[in-house]
Amino acid sequence: MKIIHLSVNKIVAIALIGFALAFHSYFWVLMRNGGLELREGKEYLYRGHSSNREYVVIGICVGIFILMILFNMFVKNKWVYRVVDLIAIGVLCNPLTFVIGFMSTPDIEFYYTIENESDFNTCAEDMRIDFENFPRYNEFDDQDVQFVGKAESGFFFYQSITAIVKYDSLESCEADYEAYVDSHRFLAEPVVDDYDEDILLAAPEFNYEGIYFRVVTEGEEDYFPKRIYMIGIDRVNSTLYYLYLDDHDLDYMAESGEPDLEGEMRDLVEEQFNLGN
Repeated sequence: MKIIHLSVNKIVAIALIGFALAFHSYFWVLMRNGGLELREGKEYLYRGHSSNREYVVIGICVGIFILMILFNMFVKNKWVYRVVDLIAIGVLCNPLTFVIGFMSTPDIEFYYTIENESDFNTCAEDMRIDFENFPRYNEFDDQDVQFVGKAESGFFFYQSITAIVKYDSLESCEADYEAYVDSHRFLAEPVVDDYDEDILLAAPEFNYEGIYFRVVTEGEEDYFPKRIYMIGIDRVNSTLYYLYLDDHDLDYMAESGEPDLEGEMRDLVEEQFNLGN
């Protein structure tokens, strides 16, 4: 079987796609190992899963790589060659080719439950929790309390933790809620960046699936949106939710002019918190 000579453009294009594939594979392994190290280093993390998008992208890379080799080996029509040359030049000049690996880096999510005070203290130290705004492990001796969290590792990393306190009566729930409200300051309006008017903190209060949330300020506005404390009350189920997010890669929550600010906050809770559901 005679192999047709390949043009320089075709060789470069094939090599470029091979490089993108290798680039992707390297970061896939790097981030996967990073996620495993994260899990092994923190005993309170359990049950991780990653999306399948990395498998889809790596399959596309391999498929394109093989097809280009076969195409250039067996196609002889000169007009087809010219089309291939144009495609090769397009691939060569397309900067997105270099970031296929970046786009397909796996996001590894961990949902965890903290079951003892030692693990809670480890988690609190890792996240730099301010106990003026978030309850301690043994603060609710007579109530049904669960500490749950979520972490994600990939190119970007965040971790959140939620204290879910379920009461026997709405009166007790309301009493603790009012005590917290009376002893804290809360955000009164969205926080907007002075420089580009991006919205750092979208809404000071909002409802999410029957839970009424308010955002604690207490000086934390200096860290918005990278550090956020919230309290929520579910009056139907007599339950309080204390939320804390630590996300160093979150620069803003919405661009200026975003109409649905409460929706942005609901999305934040949906995507970055574990409410024990």
